Amino acid sequence: MTILWTACQHAPARAEPITVTAAPVSSFQNLSTNTEFGPFSWRGGLSLTSPETKFGGLSGLALSGNCESLLAISDAGRWFEAKLTYADGKLSRLTDGGLSPMLDSKGRPQRGKVWGDAEAMAVTSPGTIAVAYESRVRFGTYDIGAKGFASPFQPMPYPKDIDRGPDNGEVEALGVLPSGRFIAIAERNRDAQGNIRGWLWKGKSPEAFFVSRYGGYNITDLTVLADGTVLTLERSFSTTTLPGMAIRRFQSSEATRNAVIAPELILEARVPFFAIDNMEGIAACERGGETRITVMSDNNFNTSLQRTLLLQFAYKP
Repeated sequence: MTILWTACQHAPARAEPITVTAAPVSSFQNLSTNTEFGPFSWRGGLSLTSPETKFGGLSGLALSGNCESLLAISDAGRWFEAKLTYADGKLSRLTDGGLSPMLDSKGRPQRGKVWGDAEAMAVTSPGTIAVAYESRVRFGTYDIGAKGFASPFQPMPYPKDIDRGPDNGEVEALGVLPSGRFIAIAERNRDAQGNIRGWLWKGKSPEAFFVSRYGGYNITDLTVLADGTVLTLERSFSTTTLPGMAIRRFQSSEATRNAVIAPELILEARVPFFAIDNMEGIAACERGGETRITVMSDNNFNTSLQRTLLLQFAYKP
């Protein structure tokens, strides 16, 4: 991947610097030195904390520039940017953290958390980020390459069936396929058989497909690899169960009109056996000849019970 948003660092509206402490996560599997998990090899992790009360709620993620530039969105309507560094091939530090409000189409900060509920993001072209908002559903782009974080929201067409999902469950995952088509998957919008609804579109020509559900998991994000493989990040998280994380994969060519896709499970982890939390973001990047997959958790601004985690793996098909 190339660096896709560094121009924003020279734009008039940079992110406001904040202090972020990054404590190392030494092992993915608690009480074990295991580093191999199916197609994934452990490449380090960080637990992020900050005295800034606006930090947290991270729900969408992108990495670029040799996996060293991080951009995330918060479901409270904020951008978070930072730099990552590595030691011995593993994630070791996060520096230069900054927050900035995500603007609406008139260039103003979003009107509270309901309107600022940004849940998914995808890099569409150098400097351009597509974002999906939930609760008050809308899709659009930000030209942060040219305008930095002063870029206003530019609405774009999207499948209106997405609006028919349950409140706060309309959409959680967004990506761009090698063909240039968008792919989006709902969180809790399901058909009569319990399959999760998904959509493909470019412009105003949407096609619906379905993803079979795995156990009690809901899809919270996706990332599209260069060969068209789609990895879905999924969580099992409630007030009565310990958090679980799953990653499944399918080929984008399987996502055809009205198809029901049964993705392959390639990783499952659950507290207390693994160092996970409320996992909501996934991104792919390239480093040292490896495809790196990074997953991120949303602490729901509940710092006493939840963590903001960045966990990274090398991925081999």
